[in-house]
Amino acid sequence: MKDCRTQLVTAFITAIDAKSTGLTVYTKVPKSVVYPYLYLTEIIDIENGNKNQFMYSYDVSLELVYKDLTDKTAMWTAVDLIKQIINNNVPFSLTGGFAIMEMTLVDTTEAEDLLNSQEVDTTTIRVKFDIEDNN
Repeated sequence: MKDCRTQLVTAFITAIDAKSTGLTVYTKVPKSVVYPYLYLTEIIDIENGNKNQFMYSYDVSLELVYKDLTDKTAMWTAVDLIKQIINNNVPFSLTGGFAIMEMTLVDTTEAEDLLNSQEVDTTTIRVKFDIEDNN
């Protein structure tokens, strides 16, 4: 078994950047963050398969965070750009002998939250990746 989170996250961030969202993607949010931003909040992995051929399922949560919105149109536009990546059958490739077999939008959730005593608007996008280990 090999862990392909590094390859998956790197390729996903590159695909998001290629869509020109203009948003910085973090795996750990710095204290002096500039809004808006994207945050990979959670990755859950499940290993399937026999010893000769591994399949991995990764459930990735991506949080889009905006502050001081008076209109949610910009947030919805960014969500649409990310969904365009997900809706592509083979959205991007992975390095290290891994291949994306399927990428599925699980759900999106929109909320208004308090973060560091500031009101923020968030959209959480959950994506499921099925990945084959060809090593």
